[in-house]
Amino acid sequence: MLDNQPDSNDDSAHSLITRAKYIPSELLPVRKTPTGRAALVVSVLLHPLLLPTYLFLLLFWMSPSMMGVSNDDIRYRILLLLIVCTLLIPLLSTYMLYRLGSVKSLHMEDRQDRIFPFVSTTLFYMLTTYLFVKQLSALYLITLILGGTTFCLLVMTVISFFWKISVHSTSIAGIVGFLIGLYYHYAAVEYFYPLLLVIILAGVLMSARLYLNAHTPAQVLAGAAIGLSIGLGTILMMG
Repeated sequence: MLDNQPDSNDDSAHSLITRAKYIPSELLPVRKTPTGRAALVVSVLLHPLLLPTYLFLLLFWMSPSMMGVSNDDIRYRILLLLIVCTLLIPLLSTYMLYRLGSVKSLHMEDRQDRIFPFVSTTLFYMLTTYLFVKQLSALYLITLILGGTTFCLLVMTVISFFWKISVHSTSIAGIVGFLIGLYYHYAAVEYFYPLLLVIILAGVLMSARLYLNAHTPAQVLAGAAIGLSIGLGTILMMG
């Protein structure tokens, strides 16, 4: 008689952590749980468009001389330029695409929704990197990190034409890579504790994306591997 009863562990065997297929329709119900809301807050606060701003704020605050922005006025101007070009303009362009109907949801659960926003954001990043290379090349480390970020975004955009890779995990793993590179290549020991914090946040963010059923484990791990490789490789090979 017991053999005919359904196994109560069957559902857990197909949990968010072990499932092999991303199903967009499963995303919204998960968000309605307390843990789901917390995971959504984490995803928003650590959004890929916000992470470069967080990184530059950290770098400008902890190592202004190494970044070439020891002058307060120059530091604030460069930071404002970076925020406008890498955050505000991409955000506005994505919202415009949403209003025009090119994007069905700002959460971009479907891979197809990512294409236009990713392409436009990549173009903005490329133009910003070109501006720094041509006009602000003296700020070498800033230009280098911006270039690495742009290349990472370009890779994500190309992959998104075929596969819904996790850009959240790519972005935060990229920051981990940059900080590891600065720590070892420039002996910037002041980044030890920020690096530990970012590694912890990376684990929390990746877990949140999995809990929300936003990605498969393979998509999260692949994104992390690419981000870490590009971030670390940028500093070690070109720093």
